Amino acid sequence: MERVACIRKVRSKYKVTLSDESEWWLSASEMRKLDIHEGASVDLPFFREKLLASQTSRGLKLAVSMLAGRPCSRSEVRRKLIVNHYSEEAADRVVARLEKEGFLDDRAFAEQWLRYRLSCRYGARRIAQELKMKGIDPAIREEVMEGLQEEDALLQAVSLVRSRLRRNTEKAKDRRFRDKVLRSLLQRGYGWDIAKKAWLQAVSELSEDDSPDIF
Repeated sequence: MERVACIRKVRSKYKVTLSDESEWWLSASEMRKLDIHEGASVDLPFFREKLLASQTSRGLKLAVSMLAGRPCSRSEVRRKLIVNHYSEEAADRVVARLEKEGFLDDRAFAEQWLRYRLSCRYGARRIAQELKMKGIDPAIREEVMEGLQEEDALLQAVSLVRSRLRRNTEKAKDRRFRDKVLRSLLQRGYGWDIAKKAWLQAVSELSEDDSPDIF
C-alpha cells in the first residue's frame, strides 16, 4: 500500500503525489470517487486501473470533440491528451479505440490534408513537412506524396506568379521583385526548379515588349 503524500490543485486538475514519488493527475470527480486525500492509503494496482478506466472514458469525449471540429491525425489526438494530463497508457487506449471504430485514419487524413493544402497552392516540400509535424508515418507520407505530379505543382506555381505579376506588371524586369517572388514560392514548399520554371512561364505570357529576360 502507498500513501498520498501531497495534493496540489492546478487549475481544474489535481496533481497527486504518492509516497513512492509517483505523480498522478486527477479530475475533481475522480478525487471524490477514489476518496483521495492527503494521508490516505492507496492500493496502487486498484487505483491505477480505476484511474485508467476513468481517463480513457473522459479522453474519448475530448478526442471526439476534437474530431468534430476538424480532422486530426492519431499523433495530434495523442499529444492533445497528454498535454491535458492524461497518462500515456490512457492516450494509447483512446487512439486505439478511435482507430478501431474508424474515427481515426492517418492515411485518409494525409490524403485530405494534401488536397486541402494543394487548394491553398502550397508546394510538395511544405506539405510533406506539415505531414511530418502532424506525426504521419514516413511510409504513409511517401505513398501519399508520390501521387503529386510535377506538372500539377508547376501549374499551381505559375498561377501564383501570375497573380503577383498582374498586380506588379511594371516590376517584371526588376531582379529584386523576381527574387522576392521566388523566395515566396520556396517558402510555400516549391522546389527551385519548379519556382524558376513558373517564373519563366508566367513572364513569357506577357507581351513581347514587356517580357523580361533576367535569368
